Amino acid sequence: MVEQYGPLVRLWGVRRSQLPNPGASSRELLPLLKSILLEALPFISDVPSSTNIKTSSWREKGTKKFPNTESPVQLYERKVTDEDLEYLARKYKLSSARSDTPEPETWALRRSVHRDAAVAGTAEWDEFVRYFKEGHAEAEKEYTPSVLSTRVIQEWDCTGVEVPFDGDVWTDWTLKLEESVHKLPKPLQKRLFPVFQATCSVRGRREFLVIQIAAKEPDVGVKGQRGRVRGAYTSIERLRETAEGTEWVMGTVSDARGALPPWMQRLAVPGQIAKDVEFFLKWIANQRRGGA
Repeated sequence: MVEQYGPLVRLWGVRRSQLPNPGASSRELLPLLKSILLEALPFISDVPSSTNIKTSSWREKGTKKFPNTESPVQLYERKVTDEDLEYLARKYKLSSARSDTPEPETWALRRSVHRDAAVAGTAEWDEFVRYFKEGHAEAEKEYTPSVLSTRVIQEWDCTGVEVPFDGDVWTDWTLKLEESVHKLPKPLQKRLFPVFQATCSVRGRREFLVIQIAAKEPDVGVKGQRGRVRGAYTSIERLRETAEGTEWVMGTVSDARGALPPWMQRLAVPGQIAKDVEFFLKWIANQRRGGA
């Protein structure tokens, strides 16, 4: 039986032509943002936790521990099969997108829970908001050694957009098209990852989402980017306050393309996303001490 997936939050990405024009009203943006939310949130909602041991679509892949991180980082994997993707391609008339991304999607996900405090080894809620909800790409460039640069290409004004879902109201929306350049070990070329990024928060509760969808656009990431291979990256990130602490979940599917075979990428990604927790907490501790 085919799982209930959607066509947007996929590795095959979306084109700028699928989005409203830059001057679109909140009413015009609402259908797109609602669709993104309704695809992304259920996809990560059954990740196992210490208080939730129901049957999960995510398979456990071990735990990582790091010297600058109080919380262990739990790793999971989930596959979106050929059958699922072929069904979506037929239903939404996306045969060209499917042909460009012929592999099944292998998602890697990490989960960690952090004490709400501005001390070494963890972070307080306001810091997560500042560096992930409000300044995700800029902060990532600062704390991730592989990110060389980032830039915003286009933004949409989401003022007034509200999306009700499952008893909650999601507000404080942002939507932008941006790209980042990552370095890889030599002799591999740098990678360029353009994404459409949407963020939103739950009204009346500490919870927010950062959803990034691969931007499939001929003119994005071309000008002035010679010598760089264009990759694809889609992710769903959720931070929320729980009884245990701040739960930080991030799931991603990506393709760096070029000379890197997919099987090698699948082996490397779980360890890479786990290290991001260590990178951030080490960096934020240095920021509190007045570091550059």
